[in-house]
Amino acid sequence: MTYEAISAIRIQEPALQFYSGIHVSPRKVISLKPFSYRELLGKEVRIKLLADEDTLNLAVKFIDHLIKGYSTFDETMPPFHEAFGLKLSFNRNDDVRNTTPDNLLVDLEEAFDTLRSETSRGIVIIAMKDLPAHIYKHSKIKSMTTYSGLHLRTQFIKKKTIESHAGTKGYMYLLMNAATAVYAKIGGTPWKLSRSILSTKGLILGISFSRRRDKLSDKETIYYGAIQILDRYGEHLDTQIRMFVASPKELASKGLFVPYDKLKSILDEAIRRYGKVPQIVIHKSAPMVDEEVRAVKEVVEKYSDEHYPIFYVFAHVKTNTMYRAYDISAKDYSIRRGLMLLRSGKSSKWIQYIIFTTGRLYRTVSERNKLGTPKPLELSIDTNMRKVIPSYVGEQVLALTKLDWNTTDPEVREPITIKYSRRAAQIAPEILNFNVPDLRIADIRDLM
Repeated sequence: MTYEAISAIRIQEPALQFYSGIHVSPRKVISLKPFSYRELLGKEVRIKLLADEDTLNLAVKFIDHLIKGYSTFDETMPPFHEAFGLKLSFNRNDDVRNTTPDNLLVDLEEAFDTLRSETSRGIVIIAMKDLPAHIYKHSKIKSMTTYSGLHLRTQFIKKKTIESHAGTKGYMYLLMNAATAVYAKIGGTPWKLSRSILSTKGLILGISFSRRRDKLSDKETIYYGAIQILDRYGEHLDTQIRMFVASPKELASKGLFVPYDKLKSILDEAIRRYGKVPQIVIHKSAPMVDEEVRAVKEVVEKYSDEHYPIFYVFAHVKTNTMYRAYDISAKDYSIRRGLMLLRSGKSSKWIQYIIFTTGRLYRTVSERNKLGTPKPLELSIDTNMRKVIPSYVGEQVLALTKLDWNTTDPEVREPITIKYSRRAAQIAPEILNFNVPDLRIADIRDLM
């Protein structure tokens, strides 16, 4: 058996900027008010409900709690207008429709058309006992391609999710998550990072994949989502979804990859649109391949000069990892979120780090109060920086886990660069074909 020395560093928990202050927990959105509170204060948001027969009454009750607030144990979820500054408008007689998976797409289009004629901001809540994956995808695509620019979007919730949380403290957090997601989907900004992700203005790119085998040949169609973030505080630019055909030989030797010319065009186009940036960070869900690294290096060299060098960090963010760690000083041995492990050896040509993005949140807390052992992310990195500071890389990853407005959970495992580029890639097969080989998604809210 061989052993490897591993050193550890602690990454500081990124703080969030709300309307009335700064805090590390997304759940403070309720007391500190969302970042765009003043901008949307007093606006009205219309709610429509599509639910199957088994879920309808439960969903109506859930919406009632969302609007009027809810108290459990020693905590309270205030009324929506009190926390977020907007009025949710919902009428039990006019805004509810009993639907089925087979009728959902037709009913959804009718609900959206009604909202479009009546309001500038609206949400269709879809609550069902069971929703087949293909129906869910087509529902998202319908709202994304036709109505997103109008601040009209969907919010899904399953019957078993409501039932499993009912009567527990978790029900309040479920309401809080739904309320925050609704606020974001109608165009609000729940929070931003209080400090910039990068030390200077830069481009952050996340890439994930899905695949579909061609029934008439041995080739596979590879779909990938590429999410772009430019603003140092985490503002989303846009997301592109694209496709290409790969042979079994290519996939066997390279795995999931973005072809050299396509990755170059993504980076070239971003720089032409938004200007030269001194720093480019790329997160990829699959291992890096040589032609991708070559594409990044060539783009960097093309736009760099002695007065304006461009630096890049290209990272494979591996989520399926075998590593676990335990803190013997904690009552339940749980590790703290933000622990970063640095390997002394180099088992590949990449720099490798391990970072825990879940775990205990505060030093003073002795237990995590969650089941399961925290599962870290493994980072394999290529860069043109002469010296990489591990904490700088870790801070970027940890900060990007806190920009998911679809939840207020302080423990989010994946950075949005991976989570939402994967969602884009997963819906790509339902949209793209050889006549429409790419699509641009203007707002990350459409992927929530």
